[in-house]
Amino acid sequence: MNPDDFVALALADPMQRGPAQYGYSMRVASGNPAPPGVIALTWIAGKDASERDRIRDHAKQNVRDFLEEPGFISIVTGFIGLRGFTVTAWEDEDAMKRALGKHHAEAMRELFGEDFVASVWTSVWTATRINRIWVRCTACASLQDVSDDHRSCSECGVTLPERPAFW
Repeated sequence: MNPDDFVALALADPMQRGPAQYGYSMRVASGNPAPPGVIALTWIAGKDASERDRIRDHAKQNVRDFLEEPGFISIVTGFIGLRGFTVTAWEDEDAMKRALGKHHAEAMRELFGEDFVASVWTSVWTATRINRIWVRCTACASLQDVSDDHRSCSECGVTLPERPAFW
């Protein structure tokens, strides 16, 4: 089977092999280079495909709101069958709360006020340790710690690629 066919099948009808389930995911980055102060993890399960679509509609508006918040860093989100998930990175909890006070608050009212979704779990995590970001120099191949966002290789002086975002 062609790998592209496998991806298309996973999107159309999620697959499972042993304990592994396949679905789809997406990352939306704000361009904020700050290290995350908090990470929020969420999963939510719809009862059927129409609820999954309703959850996805809410998620689209939530992501638009998140992108308007200066303290938002990025989100990785997706679905496997009827279960959606998100990992969001924020500069601090206040930024997260401001963003969640927009459309997300409407979605929460529906969640608690209607027969909407089968189950849900949310959490907010703080870092115990944030490790370094390493970038390989394109000229000499040395691995460079660019956590401070410096721009030249300490081994050969060549300009390094742009530092990736922390998340």
